Amino acid sequence: MRIYTLASFLVLTAFSQMVFSEDKATEDNSGVSGQIRFGYTNTEDGTGNSVESAAIGGKLGYVSPSWNGISVGATGYTTNALGNLDDDGFFLNSRGGPNGEGYSIIGELWLQAEFANTAIKIGRQEIDTPFADTDDIGMIPDTFEGVVITNTSLANTTITAMHLDKGAGVDAPIPEKFTDLTDKGDGVSALGVSYETDKWNAQFWHYKQDNNAGNATNITYVEAGINPLENLELGVQYANESYAVGGNAKVWGAEASYGMGDFTVTADYNKVSGDNGIQGTIGGIGGGPFFTSAEQNIIDDTANIKAKAIGIEYSGIKNLALSVRKVNFDQGVSDELDLTADYQIRDNLTAQLIYSDMDEAGKNTRFFVNYNFDI
Repeated sequence: MRIYTLASFLVLTAFSQMVFSEDKATEDNSGVSGQIRFGYTNTEDGTGNSVESAAIGGKLGYVSPSWNGISVGATGYTTNALGNLDDDGFFLNSRGGPNGEGYSIIGELWLQAEFANTAIKIGRQEIDTPFADTDDIGMIPDTFEGVVITNTSLANTTITAMHLDKGAGVDAPIPEKFTDLTDKGDGVSALGVSYETDKWNAQFWHYKQDNNAGNATNITYVEAGINPLENLELGVQYANESYAVGGNAKVWGAEASYGMGDFTVTADYNKVSGDNGIQGTIGGIGGGPFFTSAEQNIIDDTANIKAKAIGIEYSGIKNLALSVRKVNFDQGVSDELDLTADYQIRDNLTAQLIYSDMDEAGKNTRFFVNYNFDI
């Protein structure tokens, strides 16, 4: 079913809600808000060589008050190298040879119409779905250009239909410029249904990418979670990806977490299989949804890979969360040990340290300070 048919269905559903029910009150997010971000990264390649960058940047956005359900918004993002610390291009743009350069971009510029239980958002925007997400791991997140329609007419349920044409940001081939998401510019269409209660949740998504040779052209994704006990959470996931070049890949996953006072223990597992023995999985546009994803390495691009992870988080110190997580891959990529520390300095000021040891593949250290504000 084409995205336009889905959109028409949701619009008709919303109009019927206008006739038979009162509008729900919506949260007023209008005004000016932003973030100032300092970032530092150092990457070692495993042979003793290293590159590093430090940057200052952030975002500044405006959302207009709603008028008859119509609002507009825009957000500018920027990242700028500090001094000569610009060797690691991860924080910067794609130009300048080995050294990146700072850049600024209008990452969001949208028009939104809300009526009854439906919202239609057109233009550049931040999006977070399993296979298209912001992946905010650097200085500027991924943002997308397209149309997103959401409907909440059913209790505890969100239905999403979207078509995305272009993307920019940390995972884009050219971070500083919106470019086509697929080879011939046909874009990505998706339909998602999410259901959530206090005890369990589930979501279903289907993505279609036309003319995207070599990458997944269709992705079906299902995820479910349950809280059978107060401190116990269990989850499962399944993805089926087909390819323009033929064949497919299937991904199974399971996760569990258990809280014991100030400690939370987690365990994750993923297994990839395929009928052609060549293709690995595609993580999508962003960080991807796989349970065993580490800070640096994930299961995509490797056929028939298996991964398992175990971690522990400690929150017994006021405003500080510490975690350690080990991810083992049976082939394709190096095992990884991740150490993280998150500190809430004030309500609107946070600091984060992330250290990743990838054995013979090297090491990476990232440090961020974020100051959030509203005007």
